[in-house]
Amino acid sequence: MKIQLPKYFEYHDEHGNFAYVHDGILYMNPYMNFEKLMYALTYLLKGEDVCFYCHKPLTVGNRTMDHAFPRGLGGISITNNLKPCCNKCNVAKGDLIAKQYQQISQIQSKQRKREAMKNARASNARAIKRQGILIPRKWYDLKREYSIIGIFSSDRPSKSSYKYRSLLRKYEMYKKICRPVVVSANKFVLDGFMVLLMAKNLELNIEIPFITLDNVIVVM
Repeated sequence: MKIQLPKYFEYHDEHGNFAYVHDGILYMNPYMNFEKLMYALTYLLKGEDVCFYCHKPLTVGNRTMDHAFPRGLGGISITNNLKPCCNKCNVAKGDLIAKQYQQISQIQSKQRKREAMKNARASNARAIKRQGILIPRKWYDLKREYSIIGIFSSDRPSKSSYKYRSLLRKYEMYKKICRPVVVSANKFVLDGFMVLLMAKNLELNIEIPFITLDNVIVVM
């Protein structure tokens, strides 16, 4: 898949890592914090002054970033899935999909709204049980065999981390991988390294969801 990109973009973080857009391709250093980079791109593309949901002004104090498909449903930090919004809307939306939250927000009755939220969450839970993740099917491929490049650094997750244990609990519950691995066009792992770590530790022969970003290239 291709992520949404601006025509022009240059970015350097506090560690000297870089990223830039040229001819519709995002080039990035392998040690760049991928999520921070996606947030910077999203604010440039979608603005940082108005909440996506309530359309009220955003300030430094209430500005946050929402995942249209929540992390708990397999949502990832890419520009296609990120929405600048206020903290109030982000909390109210919670683990709902953006379209679900927008539809439910139009309901005037508080009781009907609570019932609609309950039904939407139950529907999402059933889908996760069947599929493992609940993001657009066109975004990812399921693979048992793969060839990737991983860059090891101090911020890589360990078996004792909360994120690793959470992923493991979901696997033990559903027997499915509940988070995709994100790789660049030239097969560098950008996100989801813990999925590969868990699969290796458990010696799993199971289909893993891979999202390949066709317009992102990692350069040394």
